[in-house]
Amino acid sequence: MKKSEGFTILETLSAFTLMIIISLFTLPLLTELRATQKDLQIEREAITLLHNEFFEHRVRNGPLPYTANHLLTHEITLVIQPEEEWITGCSLWKNHRNENKEFCLHDKRE
Repeated sequence: MKKSEGFTILETLSAFTLMIIISLFTLPLLTELRATQKDLQIEREAITLLHNEFFEHRVRNGPLPYTANHLLTHEITLVIQPEEEWITGCSLWKNHRNENKEFCLHDKRE
């Protein structure tokens, strides 16, 4: 029998099987990572929007309570209301799992 200089079919199949197994384990992780990135982008948009609206509302001394709906990549609801000696501004939205999320800012009343 002469000496073989290439890969055998068994070596090729085992390498291909190993690649398939690694791919099957990493694909769901990559999908979850992509969804989490989208959620973080929505959260950044909601926080930035709340910060800008809250600051402008405080500078203009707008009426309280104040509610506004914004549609960027998702619907974001802003609520600014008085609470004793504080003014609270909250941003409300839903993530890709349809869970309610909230972020609030507080400022001392003048």
